[in-house]
Amino acid sequence: MKRLFLLLFTTLLFACSSEKKDMETVREMAMEEVKTEMSLPEGTAFNKENIEVTEKASDIEGVEAIYVVKISIKSQDKDGNEMVKTHTLEYEKAEDNTYKLASFN
Repeated sequence: MKRLFLLLFTTLLFACSSEKKDMETVREMAMEEVKTEMSLPEGTAFNKENIEVTEKASDIEGVEAIYVVKISIKSQDKDGNEMVKTHTLEYEKAEDNTYKLASFN
């Protein structure tokens, strides 16, 4: 019984670790994509609070998972009023552990 419990616990721990690694990879890719797409200056930094990564199930053949990344960027208009724009990126994770940008809004 103890061996079964240890096996289940180890499997669960490994699965959570792998999912967290995937989300970090996608988070980094999204930050670089936004910097490039928005022509943000070098050294632009993002807070963890400004980035939300979620995973949703995929029904597309050959795509293991879809990661949705929402990045909020604060800026000011010419009058000094603060504006917040939110961009949504979708990444598809293929079975061979590659990520592809599916959409950028």
